[in-house]
Amino acid sequence: MDVFIEQLIKRKFGLRDYLIFAGILAAGICLVLLSVLFLLPFAIFVLAGAAYGVYFLITSRSVEFEYSVTNGNLTIDKIIHKSRRKQVISIDAHTVEKMGKYDPQKRPVKSSKFNGRRIVASETENGEGAWYFCARDPKAGNVFVIFSPDERTLDAIRPFLPRQVARDAFGRY
Repeated sequence: MDVFIEQLIKRKFGLRDYLIFAGILAAGICLVLLSVLFLLPFAIFVLAGAAYGVYFLITSRSVEFEYSVTNGNLTIDKIIHKSRRKQVISIDAHTVEKMGKYDPQKRPVKSSKFNGRRIVASETENGEGAWYFCARDPKAGNVFVIFSPDERTLDAIRPFLPRQVARDAFGRY
């Protein structure tokens, strides 16, 4: 029987995002004011370019993640402003070496083996209430992924994990 599950997670805005919004807006206003003072004939073009740049940069902070599990293959895609899609990682669940609930206060994996690429694909930037897994990706090397799956997604991944990893993450099932 084939397994196919999709889940869409929208990243929540945090303090960092609002500070970036304010910085982008302040930079746009400063650019327009400087163009009015020093480049008056081109001020309308600078205004149009700054308005587009501010819009583009602010809307690019609207991020969603799509998790899809297909017969043990977990794919995480990043969707920016509901218009651009980029594949973050695609991994076979059989290659997962460690998995569990993520606690932002303590580091779940102390081995230097998992000090590779860190991917945060969860609802919040600090990973509260999220899960993590460590795996070896042929393209990216060692990866440490923080993500926010629901029960359906976890149930779809569980049968394809190595037995010891599933036991450590979920207990007996």
